[in-house]
Amino acid sequence: MLEKGAYWLNPEDEHIMVWYQMESLKDFKKLYGKIDGTLKKGKEYVISLNDQYSADILDNEKHIVFAEIGTFGGKNFVLAYFFGLGAIISFMVLLFFCIGYFAFIKGRRLEQVDYIKQLKY
Repeated sequence: MLEKGAYWLNPEDEHIMVWYQMESLKDFKKLYGKIDGTLKKGKEYVISLNDQYSADILDNEKHIVFAEIGTFGGKNFVLAYFFGLGAIISFMVLLFFCIGYFAFIKGRRLEQVDYIKQLKY
């Protein structure tokens, strides 16, 4: 078992995996951790920071951000809307083919010569 704070000794630790990912721009966000559970309203919480990297080198700023997220991420519903739109379009295509089948093909024998002659290519 590693001592507390020795994340760099374990390459499979999620803290070190996030921080080792390279960023191409100077403005970036890195997730350090998550709180499993709920925070109580009105309770005072203390966060202690040990600043070991000067953000002034890249003309950056450091911030602490608390965000409420669900199982699939934050409150961005754009992807959900696209999935819903895709489902509606798929259902309309299904209806088109079902109506075409029941209106024009069902009950006819495709091997009948007169039916084959009336087909237009």
